[in-house]
Amino acid sequence: MTASPPAPREPSALTAAVCTRSRPREPRRVLSSLVAQEPAVAEILVVDNAPGDGSTARLLRDEFPGVRYVAEPVPGLDNARNRGLAAATQPVVAFIDDDAVADRGWGAAVSRVFREHPAAGACTGRVEALTLEGGGQRLFEANGGYGRGVRRICLPREATRPLHGWPVPLIAWAVSVGNGCSLALRRDVALRLGGFDPRLDNGAELPGGGDLDVLWRVLTAGCEVVYEPRALAWHEHRHDREAAIDQIIGHQRALIAWLTKACVHTPGRKRFAVLLFLAWRLLKPGARLLRRATGHDPLPARALLRMWGNCARGLTGYRFGAAGIAAEPVSDVHAARQPEHA
Repeated sequence: MTASPPAPREPSALTAAVCTRSRPREPRRVLSSLVAQEPAVAEILVVDNAPGDGSTARLLRDEFPGVRYVAEPVPGLDNARNRGLAAATQPVVAFIDDDAVADRGWGAAVSRVFREHPAAGACTGRVEALTLEGGGQRLFEANGGYGRGVRRICLPREATRPLHGWPVPLIAWAVSVGNGCSLALRRDVALRLGGFDPRLDNGAELPGGGDLDVLWRVLTAGCEVVYEPRALAWHEHRHDREAAIDQIIGHQRALIAWLTKACVHTPGRKRFAVLLFLAWRLLKPGARLLRRATGHDPLPARALLRMWGNCARGLTGYRFGAAGIAAEPVSDVHAARQPEHA
């Protein structure tokens, strides 16, 4: 008697969301990895930010007909992320960068975290370098990269442990537990918090911060943040060394801008810890210069001096209530989606 074939596994109850802008070649690789998930993810969504020539929509129509497409006309990564949150149909929205590749079990690992941790509002995944061929890629990894190790971390429960050998406040753990390259949010929690802050991740001036900001707000709202190393992805870092240095310095500037915001908005006694952590991050490039003098820092001294100078730009970079910057809280707009196809 022939055994019956195993029943197909239920799709992971998440929306895998890819935000992209003016890079029609990039989504092909990550979408191929998402289509190949085992088990399948319930929904794959591409958010085309400030679309120009329609090339991303054509790519999906021609090569990925099962992938949903939505357009977000307002430029800015966090505007695109908010459009993804609003348009998603699943209880978990897992964002992955358009220049990344997801492991075949990435979606299943993310879904497992939210099943095993009912209090989790966010999950970050392990991100390793896709290649180390370019000098910029090797430098980015030597500077810390995106990898956060092979052990699951649950915050705030584990924030009492030392980090890099030192006792640190919760906000230091929030900065060290992952990033937006692979970031999943419980959709109802994210909507309740107002989504991502579009005053961050708004281009060359502040090329980051939105991921850290939402992780911190999830924590201060009383939810858990879980780092899951089995949710594995690979990211293609910048090949050129100078481009990698510019990115590292830009991330530092955005970090300072976000910490300035956090100092103002964090309630209660946590605010003092945020202020102390901001002070340390302002001083850290100087400490790294001393380390460089003994040959123990990967960045050249000129880059560390630029980084230190950019701290001042970061302090004034977050525009509280600035006119002309979209900052409306995201809402559930299933009934008012942007143009799309499936």
